[in-house]
Amino acid sequence: MAEVSEALEKVKRFGQLMIQDLPEGEGGSSPEERFQQIMDMLHSEIRIPVAESLPYGGEHVGQEGFLKMGEGFAETWNIIDGGAAGYADIGDGRVLAFYNPTFQSRATGRSVSFRMVEILTVRDGKIAELVPFYFDTVELVKAFTP
Repeated sequence: MAEVSEALEKVKRFGQLMIQDLPEGEGGSSPEERFQQIMDMLHSEIRIPVAESLPYGGEHVGQEGFLKMGEGFAETWNIIDGGAAGYADIGDGRVLAFYNPTFQSRATGRSVSFRMVEILTVRDGKIAELVPFYFDTVELVKAFTP
C-alpha cells in the first residue's frame, strides 16, 4: 500500500476545515479554533487566483488576501452542502481536490450546485497556492445576479 504524502494529508484536513466537515469539539473544532487551524496551514505568501466573473475574483496573495477573498465569498454565498470531496496526490507537493458543493446566493436566495477542481501546492509544510477551476461559472453568476 502506498504511503500517504504530507501534502495529501494537509489538503484533506484543509478541505474538512473549510467546509466544516467536522463535528463540534472534534480535534479542537470550535469556530475560533477552526479558523486558527486554517490560518496555521497557510503559507505567508499563499496565492489564490479566482475567476474575475465572481464578485471576489482576482489575484489574492498572502494571508490577508486569503481573508479578503473569504470575506467576499461569505458576502456572496451561504454553503448549503459541501458535497463530496475527493483528493489525488499529483506529485511535487501538488494535490488535486474535487468538490461538488451547493451554494445559496445571499442576494437572490437562489441555490446552485456545481463541480469544481482545485490544485493546491504545499511548500515548506504549508499551503502555498490554491488554484480553483470551475466547470462553469455561468451558473454561479446567474445564481447571484438579481
